[in-house]
Amino acid sequence: MSITSDPWPSPETLGCPSSGAAVWWLGQAGFLIEMGGLRIVIDAYLSDSLAEKYKGQKFPHIRMTQAPVGPGDLEGIDWLLCTHGHTDHMDPGTIPPLLAANPEAKVVVPRSDVARAKERGVWQDRLVAVNDGEWLDLGGVTLFATPAAHETLSRDGQGNAQFLGYALRGPDATIWHSGDTIPFPGLVESVAPLLVDLVLLPVNGRDKVRASNGVPGNLTLEEAVALTEEVGAGAMLGHHLDLFDFNTLDRDVGQKWLSKNADCSRVRLVELGKRYVVRSKSAGTPRKILAICRGNICRSPLAEGILADLLKHRSDWVVDSAAIKNWNVGCAPDKRSINIAKTHGLDLTRQRARQITSADFRDFDLILAMDADNCTALAEIAPVDATARVLRLGDLIRPGQRHDIADPYDFGEAEFEKCFAEISTACVQLAKRI
Repeated sequence: MSITSDPWPSPETLGCPSSGAAVWWLGQAGFLIEMGGLRIVIDAYLSDSLAEKYKGQKFPHIRMTQAPVGPGDLEGIDWLLCTHGHTDHMDPGTIPPLLAANPEAKVVVPRSDVARAKERGVWQDRLVAVNDGEWLDLGGVTLFATPAAHETLSRDGQGNAQFLGYALRGPDATIWHSGDTIPFPGLVESVAPLLVDLVLLPVNGRDKVRASNGVPGNLTLEEAVALTEEVGAGAMLGHHLDLFDFNTLDRDVGQKWLSKNADCSRVRLVELGKRYVVRSKSAGTPRKILAICRGNICRSPLAEGILADLLKHRSDWVVDSAAIKNWNVGCAPDKRSINIAKTHGLDLTRQRARQITSADFRDFDLILAMDADNCTALAEIAPVDATARVLRLGDLIRPGQRHDIADPYDFGEAEFEKCFAEISTACVQLAKRI
């Protein structure tokens, strides 16, 4: 990621840079992104509507810094994305003038917040609703919606997520805006397979005082840096600061912490007036997934077979499996796994068990553990130069809930069928992200 100081982009500069993506901060959680020939705005709060709403109250929402640009001055906008319905993300003071200045622009909102979006100035014919786990084609850029927890994983009566993050995949870069979120089980598993180049993460934290006054919290700076590493992102910009004095990270304190604890060439607190350029360092490189269980004869062969089938149209992905233990090296999968797979149209008979090696931790992008014991064992044997991301596969089944895919070896056919169903459900979610 490179950084330059540029003036606000004009419609004539659309398409620059020639590859990758350019990012400008709009304050709070708001960003302007140019990628894939599109100009996309996320979570813009460019008015004083909250100061008017909370005037005279405990948290008056007075701006610490002025908006860098007026909503009607943003031109050439193709899409406005709102991650959720809080006013500093879906602003009634920003949406109408921005849409008036950009009559072709459309707005993406969580499906749970369609009614609120209409109340705040979005017409039906310009509204696109999305739920977590869904892809949208924006025209040159694809959007994938991820779950977010602000501070809980909330859903409406129809099961639609109330808080989302958005991953934007362009021709030469992938950017993930997490939305407002805290860490939760399944977050890393939801994002790591997207192979993100840049993450945009809130760093204002959370505490009991804010929570007791109706102000839900976000990641701390330390959590954001850890999440960046866990999902394997190339770089991070920390945001959600410098706007409201009761709900911000002290920039100087945060910068001092980063200088001691992080690679500041990759991890930064975002600044107004800066242009951030990101390009994928791995475009065109084949990607590799390794499924792991204790013996490589029951669960991981099923995961390999299911994923290989789901990704059979993707020549840029390689799928394999291995064991933590050396008990079964050279053996075919358990007959019960072979039989269960066969009933679902999959052939596992050519697979042979092998043990994971130190090189696997460098050669593979994702290592899929079946349970907590697998995760612990992998952490113990991983070399210091490991680059693979270790994910617990079952955590993709229901984000927010830890889930071990139990070893069926000591049980009957019914447990193998259950095991197949759980692995299949998780692998489908993984393949959707790929």
